[in-house]
Amino acid sequence: MLNSSRPAIRVLHITDTLASGGKERQLVELLRGFSKLDGFINELVVLSDTIHYDEIRSLGIKIHIIRRSRQWDFSIFEKLYGLARRYRPNIIYSWESMCSVYASPIALISRSALINAMIQNAPPHLNLKDYTYRRLRLTAPFSTVILANSLAGLRAFRVEGKKALCIRNGFDFDRINNLPDVNDVKRSMDIRTKHVVGMVGRFHRERDYSTFFKAAKLVCSERKDITFVAVGEGPDLESFMERVKRDGLSNVRILGVRKRVEEVIRTFSVGVLVSTNGEGISNVILEYMALEKPVIATDVAGNREIVKDGENGFLIPFGDENALASRIREIVDCPDIGSAFGRAGRVLVEEKFGIEQMVQKHVELFRQLASGNRVPFAV
Repeated sequence: MLNSSRPAIRVLHITDTLASGGKERQLVELLRGFSKLDGFINELVVLSDTIHYDEIRSLGIKIHIIRRSRQWDFSIFEKLYGLARRYRPNIIYSWESMCSVYASPIALISRSALINAMIQNAPPHLNLKDYTYRRLRLTAPFSTVILANSLAGLRAFRVEGKKALCIRNGFDFDRINNLPDVNDVKRSMDIRTKHVVGMVGRFHRERDYSTFFKAAKLVCSERKDITFVAVGEGPDLESFMERVKRDGLSNVRILGVRKRVEEVIRTFSVGVLVSTNGEGISNVILEYMALEKPVIATDVAGNREIVKDGENGFLIPFGDENALASRIREIVDCPDIGSAFGRAGRVLVEEKFGIEQMVQKHVELFRQLASGNRVPFAV
């Protein structure tokens, strides 16, 4: 804790939305951790009225809803400037690329340190056609710290030098206390099979649900003891629901968004995350591992920082439904492999990806920036 004689460190967080997603989950978990600490005052700006994480309202943190009418809403600059003048933050923490664009001049005028945390993934082929990369190049000169949740993300966005910093995501094990009975949850989803293979993620171009459902079709054509479950929302949700119906996949469930996703993951025999783009440190994989589920993930940069092939899961080539189907069969047919992977994943999350580690690294970073030292050490 900070010395009570010192002024509290004021941090203004800015995010586009609090819809269901990994970035949003990490923001909520970080604020939850800081709500238990003295010496810090966090306030939150949300540029929409979409808040799926209702628990944010119980943390005693002031929330400012500033609705953005369009992508480039120049009135946001004025509203953020007014808020910064009243709040006088030591640090402005931007969680999204457009938020960094809005925050950059405000941080400069208010002389606040700017944490630019827009890097959440690690695209393998990045250039100026990518709007996130363009915004990073635009806002980097104003940023005190350019923060990513993976080393792969920093490399992909070509961030080097004193501003580059990696703080990996953390998992709060309190989330999996007092979960309902697995069989009750399966019945609620109309699942009668012994095994459940699941994938959690938005129905969006960055998630390779096409490969997931192709593998489901291959496996379900051979056996009837596995149900495939997809959890998430997004622009492609309806088209995939129509595809599953058209293909007659009776052992597939598309659940849409679930606020208590841990309850669903607990029913899984295998947790899958297949992607079309590079990942950072995926919250979904942390959730699988915390619940001791073996993982199958696409062999892309960020996943390699957490999934050790043959130790706590399997990495498969991009877009390879045959490899995915083969690894699923291997795990469900050899329970010892799945159990060993699950235990190893749980240990890894406990030792290196706990929420306590993530919060403590932010404590150190906030203290350093608030002290006027604008060159962060490797926390």
